[in-house]
Amino acid sequence: MHAYSHARTHAGRAVELAAEAATERLARAAAPAAPALRDRLGQALIAAGVRLTRPAHTPARVQRRTA
Repeated sequence: MHAYSHARTHAGRAVELAAEAATERLARAAAPAAPALRDRLGQALIAAGVRLTRPAHTPARVQRRTA
């Protein structure tokens, strides 16, 4: 009886480890897409920030008065 429960415990643990390994393999396979997406998102945020910090277009009428 003891050998049966011992084998069952080990079998259950083996299944858990196999599931964790499969999950990790899937996560690693999907990982290369994540940095590219993060880079594109970062570039878009930087571009938006640059556009927001540029001075607004000044109408020609205002430019003539100050010149």
